[in-house]
Amino acid sequence: MGHSASLTSCGPGRSATRAPDRAALAVEVHSHAANVLGAWAELEGLAAASLYQTRAFLLPWLETRGAALAITPFFILVRSEAGQAVALFCLGLHVRGPFRIASFLGAKDSNFNLGLLRPGFEPGKAEICDIFRRAAQTVPNGPDLYALFNMPLAWEGRANPLAALQHQESPSFAYMTALADDPALIDAKLSKDMAKKLRKKEKRLADRGALVYGVACDGVESAAAIDAFFRQKIARCTAQGIVTDFATPPMRAFVEMLAAAGRLELYTLALEGRVLAVYGGGVHRGRFSAMFNSFDADPAIAASSPGDLLLKSLIAQQAAAGRASFDLGIGEARYKMSFCDETIVLIDAVLPVGIKGRLLAFLLASRQKLKRAIKQNPRLFAWIRRFQRTHRR
Repeated sequence: MGHSASLTSCGPGRSATRAPDRAALAVEVHSHAANVLGAWAELEGLAAASLYQTRAFLLPWLETRGAALAITPFFILVRSEAGQAVALFCLGLHVRGPFRIASFLGAKDSNFNLGLLRPGFEPGKAEICDIFRRAAQTVPNGPDLYALFNMPLAWEGRANPLAALQHQESPSFAYMTALADDPALIDAKLSKDMAKKLRKKEKRLADRGALVYGVACDGVESAAAIDAFFRQKIARCTAQGIVTDFATPPMRAFVEMLAAAGRLELYTLALEGRVLAVYGGGVHRGRFSAMFNSFDADPAIAASSPGDLLLKSLIAQQAAAGRASFDLGIGEARYKMSFCDETIVLIDAVLPVGIKGRLLAFLLASRQKLKRAIKQNPRLFAWIRRFQRTHRR
């Protein structure tokens, strides 16, 4: 069921400044995706957006991962005076202790978070604040706070209007590289030393038997690749004492739904039929976004870096297919910095609603700042990871 409220102010005692044709903007809040599908489809095709804002990604996520996490959809749809959809924010509500928090759908499974805004609709800070605060007040038990994390400063050459909010840099960067249909592209991106090492490792594996780089082309091949991925990922996490969401049925159901809908591309490296590594990802507007990867942790196999070998092949395949760019998502990892020559700065914004929200905003902002200080200090981050591994054992 939807609710609406006129967009008239940007906080107590202040009036929002906007062009006259925006004076009658309205804000709707919907808890069912079905109520916004038409606007979503239209804005998805017009707005600067990543794979992670698409219906193809978020609808299966809501049905599986979102349901398991007890996320209540909180779609904020903004309409012009004429009733035209000008913005859609795909958010979800979750409860943490006494607080109700609204954040982007996709949670940590989403690498880039954005609103869907019609080109030409460029709200300022006061207007954005007003949209979110009015939405919170429109429904009973609205959010105490909006936690808007991992937002790019810009996307597809357009500035992100949400960057106008008071913000800080996210704990981690994301990594990407531009592509061109050039057979020498991937070797040019790698250091000479790494390129040489990978050639030697590939030869070492090939000396053991038939080495095949493959892509799943049907349901049977997709199922085999998914089986190998979950087996490898769960085994590695178990060996390291890590509790992982990949071991839960909702995560597997999510991945299988994406594959069944043809929205997940699966790539493998196999030796004599034995899958050594898997990469999964999706494409939106010529950009391949890697979602997950795994490799066979058998020391005899892992020594030859099958994950890196598959990644090198995958990037070359994306370039040959005419994709414009490739990203490896958020998080610090040696292989990301080796294969990607660009970092994407991400930002976090917290927008409180009421006294409870202001308290939580301080705590969340402080936590994110601490996480960034740790992750951007290589020595400290490495020490903490070693401590965590030791503690788990």
